[in-house]
Amino acid sequence: MMSSAHPTNSSVSYAYGKQSNQFFPREQPRSNRSKFVIAVACVILVSLLFSGVSIFYENTTPYSPTGTTYRGTGWTSERTVSVKTIGETKFARCDVHTVRSEDGKSQINDWLFMEEMDAVNVAVVLENGNFVVFEQGKYAIPGSTLSPVGGFVDAGESPFESARREVMEELGLGSRHMLQQFQAIDGVSTDISTYNKNMYTQIPKASRAMDQFNLAKGDTSGDDLDWIFLGRYRTAANRGGGFIYTYLLKNAVPILPSGGTEAFISTGDDEAQKIKFIPIQEVRQRTLNGEFQEVKWAATLALALMHLQ
Repeated sequence: MMSSAHPTNSSVSYAYGKQSNQFFPREQPRSNRSKFVIAVACVILVSLLFSGVSIFYENTTPYSPTGTTYRGTGWTSERTVSVKTIGETKFARCDVHTVRSEDGKSQINDWLFMEEMDAVNVAVVLENGNFVVFEQGKYAIPGSTLSPVGGFVDAGESPFESARREVMEELGLGSRHMLQQFQAIDGVSTDISTYNKNMYTQIPKASRAMDQFNLAKGDTSGDDLDWIFLGRYRTAANRGGGFIYTYLLKNAVPILPSGGTEAFISTGDDEAQKIKFIPIQEVRQRTLNGEFQEVKWAATLALALMHLQ
């Protein structure tokens, strides 16, 4: 039974609060005229907001350094209505897509999409079982981080060929099959102190093949069994970011002078890198600890560890 101690006021009605066992004033309904005024104000505000967005996009000149055009391939699907570029460099491009809904009944006009050139990451393991990784700084990562070999896939290059090139450029390492190819080119000496990067241009290359989605395949060469393709993955499912091709190179051997040592001078990366040699159990723990601080790197190491189990 409700208490008779609640306030009494003929001009205010009350509602019983079930959870707190208290009485609260019931809000009086607004007049139809007040509702109409509020609705009109909302319509005007929304109209002004969206006209401002439209004016912003129409009057914005896309950022692009002189003579610079994005070198990758833009993404569209059957749901893409239009694409407007906001800014671009040779490695990346920022677009606004207009995208049709899945049921086709509406469309989204401000779908921000980030294009980035496809890339490779490679987990490199020596014949003694140690992983070869880098310790370095990166612009968007606080402090230092561990990272595998990685880089962009060049125009017309197959992802597998990009992976082989990046390992050679950054570590001076390669597969046992690639070492045999270098030895065949030299024809005389098996002393790698005489080898150089120009020899890479003389060996056969894996051709770039496309799948049913017009995306490059990541398949490795059938006669190079130390290379394992771990998969192709979209970086951000709805926002792009390119595709990452992940690889494992087992039994890596030096193919260039000082290859696989701290004395090797790598090329192709703007940030300073320190080579580290880490046993597999430590790599597993440091991956779990989040020390490979980019999600693509962590995925590559995790996939490699799963394959080696």
